[in-house]
Amino acid sequence: MNRRQVLKAGLAASTVFSPYMIGLAQSRPVKLAAILPLTGAFAFAGNAALDAFRDQADRINDAGGIGGRKFELIVEDDGYDVARGTAAFNRIVQRERPEELVFVYGDSTGLSKALAPEITRLQLPYTATSFANELADPKTYPTIFVFGPTYNDMAGALLQQVQRSRGRGAKIFLVYSNSEFGRDNIPFIKDQAAKRGYQIVGEEVTPLAISDATPIVTKLRQAQPDFVILQGYVLTVEPLLVRAAREQGVRATFMGTYYSAELALLQRAGAAADGFIVTYHNAYYYDTLIPAVEQIRALRRSKGRDLSYRTTYYMGSWAAVDVIAEAMRRAAQAGKLTRPGMIETLENMGDYNAFGQFRNLNWVNHRLPFTKLYRANVKDARFDAITDWVDGSKV
Repeated sequence: MNRRQVLKAGLAASTVFSPYMIGLAQSRPVKLAAILPLTGAFAFAGNAALDAFRDQADRINDAGGIGGRKFELIVEDDGYDVARGTAAFNRIVQRERPEELVFVYGDSTGLSKALAPEITRLQLPYTATSFANELADPKTYPTIFVFGPTYNDMAGALLQQVQRSRGRGAKIFLVYSNSEFGRDNIPFIKDQAAKRGYQIVGEEVTPLAISDATPIVTKLRQAQPDFVILQGYVLTVEPLLVRAAREQGVRATFMGTYYSAELALLQRAGAAADGFIVTYHNAYYYDTLIPAVEQIRALRRSKGRDLSYRTTYYMGSWAAVDVIAEAMRRAAQAGKLTRPGMIETLENMGDYNAFGQFRNLNWVNHRLPFTKLYRANVKDARFDAITDWVDGSKV
């Protein structure tokens, strides 16, 4: 090198590694954006989730942030509307620096499917409240992770219970919403039922919420199913339907997936909810032997916050942020706290279980197919586990 080249190289090095530049990098926050239904039909779930996001943000920053950088939460309300959610997503990604915004948490199956191509183009790590089967496809959507079993996996776990309880000839009635969420696993259930000798004796497609279950109950009485599987609701139909069905003498076993697995089912349906079987893959707030539950209680106690029951919507969101934050920490430690670095880190976290909220993080096509089955126990006001971890992909 001649003198000019040496001086030029030295200037470049001092620019890259100067205390000012290092300090600037460390001062920049690490951001997680959350698009949630804080208004609209599912506002009760969205606001419970937001409570968990804020608690986790406090916990992360109280512990020093992410590699010395502040953890920052960005929140947008979409009212469970795909157009609003898409607009919110566009505002976020146009406004935020890619080196700061390293993860987005979205809302609903419809929104996630609509955003999936753009998320992939931006190489943006993403998960959502949705467990849609289409999203668990790393070949098409390499940056999307489903933090739990897909709706097919959940249905598979329920069909395993059908096999144990009744076997060939079991009669199943399907009730689902006319939404992406509701329709997601219905073809799978029909296909698997045909292969295993179960009869689909009826199906009813409804709006996301109904005010009168009588027409459905009339069909149930005529079909006399052994099992009624509900999909695509967030306790907007289940309590009304099961209560009306029991009043009319329907003796079928009612079943639902993750978003039916909440104590509000028991509170709204009363004795009629007894025996309702659900899939659920996180922890209930009353599961005090699970370390994550005590972490939540300790955090809320230290902040002087309400220690009463936290819903499953809270618990699932807490678990998701726990995994995301751990991935951020590991990526930062490896010097890879970037969008591609987050993907690489998430794909190699098989040893982590979010303090008991997952079986583990051994991804199968970017989803975690394991769940547990729980049965509603009205007398004790809880859901009791009736299985250990079940691989829903193995019907």
